Amino acid sequence: MTSIYQKVLGTQFHKLHPMLQHRYTLTKEKGFIGKGMMDEITGGNYFIRKMFHFGVPYRVFFPERGRKVPFLIENKVVIGQNGEDVVEWNRTFSFKKHSRHFDAIMFLDERNEEIVDLFGKPSILGSTLSLKVNERDGSLLIRSVQQWLVVNGEKLPLPRILHGEARIIESYDDAANLYKIQVEVKNPLLGTLFHYKGSFMEVERDSQYET
Repeated sequence: MTSIYQKVLGTQFHKLHPMLQHRYTLTKEKGFIGKGMMDEITGGNYFIRKMFHFGVPYRVFFPERGRKVPFLIENKVVIGQNGEDVVEWNRTFSFKKHSRHFDAIMFLDERNEEIVDLFGKPSILGSTLSLKVNERDGSLLIRSVQQWLVVNGEKLPLPRILHGEARIIESYDDAANLYKIQVEVKNPLLGTLFHYKGSFMEVERDSQYET
């Protein structure tokens, strides 16, 4: 089976690091569970973090920041309403007092040949994504492009001044045998809203919650 990431990257997919090829070959038959540590979670001033409280019930934004935060990611493919492959991205950050979530779903818009990313449960924010492979080290760069709010099932496009522009780099460290991740979300006026970086390894489903 071919994943949505293989389809959108085309021949570039095979220039990914082999472990990233493994990671992004996500199909109904093959998911991925990773467990690791975020070295740091930062970004956003006092008022931005206050606003992020409103995202907690939707499992998308949260106000907590910290270092050495345990991290769990689960990807699995389900079938969408129109029979398309939908990839679930369920991320859990275990702070000392709370576990917080940053969940999303992705699917391929075949007409425009781009990945659509919908954030939250239920979805409250959407974005199209640009994917590019760094041929030097096989890492994957993901950037947000268009963004919109989801209100009563309708898309309300956001002007760029209101965008949370995301930049994600995922790579593989052969020496440490770990996946590396860096995520930064910036606003043109407010600067960095959210940033985290860390590492994780693939684990078996039965061991995902082991300490």
